[in-house]
Amino acid sequence: MRKFFFTVIIIVPLLTSCSSNPITDIVRENLWVNTIQRVIYGYPDFPITRDMVENIPYASLRVKIGKGPAGLMILQKKEDNIYSWVSKDSVLFQIKNGRIIRTSGLTNDLIDYFFDNDLNFKKIIDENLNKAFALKKKDSKYLRDLLNCPAKDASNCNRELIEGTTYLRTTNRMISLSNPEVRALELIVKTAQMGITKITILDREYEVMLIKEITYNRKIDWVNQNFFWVDPQTGKVRKSIQQIAPNLPPILIEVTKPPSE
Repeated sequence: MRKFFFTVIIIVPLLTSCSSNPITDIVRENLWVNTIQRVIYGYPDFPITRDMVENIPYASLRVKIGKGPAGLMILQKKEDNIYSWVSKDSVLFQIKNGRIIRTSGLTNDLIDYFFDNDLNFKKIIDENLNKAFALKKKDSKYLRDLLNCPAKDASNCNRELIEGTTYLRTTNRMISLSNPEVRALELIVKTAQMGITKITILDREYEVMLIKEITYNRKIDWVNQNFFWVDPQTGKVRKSIQQIAPNLPPILIEVTKPPSE
């Protein structure tokens, strides 16, 4: 498994076919990179702090892939409500409405994502907020079990967790992956609101609605669950755990410094 490091950031284009080295070119053109490196250079395992995040003049995410080290990704650009984020080692995420829709630099990349049928988080909140407060949860054993399915038996664990859950709606989406190459893989998506809870991100506490997605494709026997901790006021995702491919571990994302609107 490739190790991912996110703590020192450079800006690179999401897709490039140029023969020159785009990383070198962009570093030369962006003098602010050196300022950011002075803030966090040399501390790959150093805890990410609120002061560190606030001293970087750009929106940021704390990202952790599987059991690898956590680190920062910096917002590169926003276009048509799609946010592009970049890490030190040129791992690139595109995120729309809190969901990862495209990646570059992973051992298996999400190269296409058809999301027209995805449920809108703000609409889920508006229609289910009263019910969510009725299901208000703390760090219960149920919630811990929900977030910690054993990796060696993830499919069976997910199937057990599907039972007893009331789903808001069943939709579908299609994804394409790079390794192994998969085109237009259809996923069935079941979405449920799991109640109101609290999370802490870099010493700040937030009250959020927890929304769960179960995604599955029976032909390849892939059953997966994604979690989104959503601000009830804005519908913005503050934290998520998403698995984008069967052969990749879950990706934890926390919004440490949100983009300005």
